[in-house]
Amino acid sequence: MKRGFCPSFPHWELHLKINIVRRRTSSIDKECTFGFFVAKFENWEMKVIRHIMNGYEKSARPVLNSADPVPVSVDIGLRELVQLDQPKQIINLNTWWRIFWKDEFFTWNISDFGNVTSIVLGLDSVWLPDIVLWSNLNTDKSPRASYSKTDVVVSNEGSMAWYTPVQLESSCALDIEDFPFDIQTCPFILSSWNYAEAKLNLSAYHTNGDQAHFKPNSEWEIHSYTVSRRANVYISGTYPEVVFTLQLKRKSLYYLYNLVMPCILLMLLSALVFSLPLESGERIVLAITVTLAMTVFLLVIKDAIPPSSDSVPLLVQFFGMAIVMSVVNTGLSIFMSNLFYRGEYEMPVPVWLEKVLLIVGTSVGLKKNVESVFTCNKNTMICVQEDAKSTPTSNLRTQKEFTFTADNVVSNIVNDVGGKTEGTIVKQIRQLLSRIVLAIEEKQMKQAQAEGLKKKWKTVSLVLDRVCLIFNLIVITVTCSVYLT
Repeated sequence: MKRGFCPSFPHWELHLKINIVRRRTSSIDKECTFGFFVAKFENWEMKVIRHIMNGYEKSARPVLNSADPVPVSVDIGLRELVQLDQPKQIINLNTWWRIFWKDEFFTWNISDFGNVTSIVLGLDSVWLPDIVLWSNLNTDKSPRASYSKTDVVVSNEGSMAWYTPVQLESSCALDIEDFPFDIQTCPFILSSWNYAEAKLNLSAYHTNGDQAHFKPNSEWEIHSYTVSRRANVYISGTYPEVVFTLQLKRKSLYYLYNLVMPCILLMLLSALVFSLPLESGERIVLAITVTLAMTVFLLVIKDAIPPSSDSVPLLVQFFGMAIVMSVVNTGLSIFMSNLFYRGEYEMPVPVWLEKVLLIVGTSVGLKKNVESVFTCNKNTMICVQEDAKSTPTSNLRTQKEFTFTADNVVSNIVNDVGGKTEGTIVKQIRQLLSRIVLAIEEKQMKQAQAEGLKKKWKTVSLVLDRVCLIFNLIVITVTCSVYLT
């Protein structure tokens, strides 16, 4: 006799079983009571799962013939570059893993199971290929222990698809020779750890890497992302490997504005040291300050790149060149100061140096300055000093001219006293005046010579300053052209 009413559902199958229990007054989930009979309902997906999981062993390879390999294909889609730790040479990526394989035990006829073509099974209930990343640095984020344990999609033909997000943390050897215009290559090698090619045939799902959903990064951009397959022979057999090669190109705008441009400006400032007058006494101080500023920038670069003895980064070479130029300019400034004040010690300028300066000074636009100090015969190249032009006394007299001048003074005195014959006193006065005039003229001559030497050495330092300035500008232009192209 019917004890209750159980409604009909179009997608539920009614299974009756004898229940030798006492009479129930209430129904439980998915059950309806018919006295001693209980009706239990299942959907088609539950029936498929019960059908394919009956006697299934997830530890065994899912092939009917043990001699056949399991075909497995993998794909990694790039989602986001979290960090590229350059000093530690570690790359951290958010990726989407897609692993496909064939499970010959998971098949069913869709006409027998309500046209169900696919179901979803838990990750721990099926056989999984032991695909590992060789350069993985965090085993907790490997595919088999993903931080997001997603389920596996199973089709009625036995095709298995596992889609899971994985935070990939891998080592990546960096080549910093072209820093900051470098392109870094990071290979990710996937392979089975236990199964050789005869047991598991690993291949790439796509020939090109998936970067359609990649989130742009402020420091790096994807230069290329390729996929290849290879087979390596080990002691235990031949193991197929799928290599995902990611090439990242550095965006150098940050380094150009924050490091390269200040360095170029400091190089120009170091060159302009030679336009600062030596009389100011600040030339050497400025040169040393510029050198220290470049050293500080070099310390900033050191913290941004990994330590390596294999190659010297391009930017470090650039800064090294700038520091060398600044040090050389400091040394030249000290040398110029020595030349500038050499005239104080009345040291003569070598004749060969005068000849060279006359040619070089004309070439660097100081022709008037050089010719006003040095006069050389163009045929004999013999230089003659023109000190008279540099002193208030326009004509330097000889000793005979000094005597005539003294006689004129005495004659004027005699004429003033009435033209009397000169006596002994007059002769003594004449001799005294001659000596005085001669001493004055000799002093003026020495002063003129000293002023001429000072002007000569100042002209030497002026010409050399102009040469060093032009040389620095040429070196800066060539250096920037070579290192920044």
